[in-house]
Amino acid sequence: MKIKVILSLLVLAFLFVILLIKWNLVNDIDSTIGEHIYHLHDHPVSTIISGIGVIGSTVGIISTLFLFMFILAWLEKSFVSAAVLFFTVLFGNIANKVLKEIVARERPVFPQHIEDSYSFPSGHVMVGGLLLGMIAYNLVKRTSQKNIKQAILTITCLLILLIGFSRLLDGEHFVTDVIGGILAGSIMLIGMIKLDRLVHQMVKNRKLRKDLAV
Repeated sequence: MKIKVILSLLVLAFLFVILLIKWNLVNDIDSTIGEHIYHLHDHPVSTIISGIGVIGSTVGIISTLFLFMFILAWLEKSFVSAAVLFFTVLFGNIANKVLKEIVARERPVFPQHIEDSYSFPSGHVMVGGLLLGMIAYNLVKRTSQKNIKQAILTITCLLILLIGFSRLLDGEHFVTDVIGGILAGSIMLIGMIKLDRLVHQMVKNRKLRKDLAV
């Protein structure tokens, strides 16, 4: 019941952000905040943050995906978790492209702006965050130590926030694009975790029936 409430709140928040954008209620504040953050992009620390943001890029996502698919397959001695992780990124990427076309929001215009697709929601944040969230879920469920679980979740959240901030520093997104990416990624993460549990339960039941038949 608690998960349903959280999911409902996330969906409502996501729809609310879309309405704010479509009704042009956040354009001015989005632009003002974006300009202030973009002017920090030459700061030395910004270089480090932008480097972390590469995790959410196509190259970063593909590299991280296949690395952890291999790790999960090795740990589990099967390809179930690896396959779910792969489809998580696939579905996330498709959903992001669909949402971009539906909202059709133009990107902010800054001198170093290079992206040419629509802006909302941020793909780096949505898909990258979804991937990191599923990796964190797979790591957390394999340890019983509370402090390790907390460390994994804290690092994951920090990385997602830094990826989002890096997109603002690069001038590729508005703040609400990043917020939308976090919300959309969180909604999909809940769904993919449920799918992961369902698939594992199906595999477990199938193995049990096979053992009983023998």
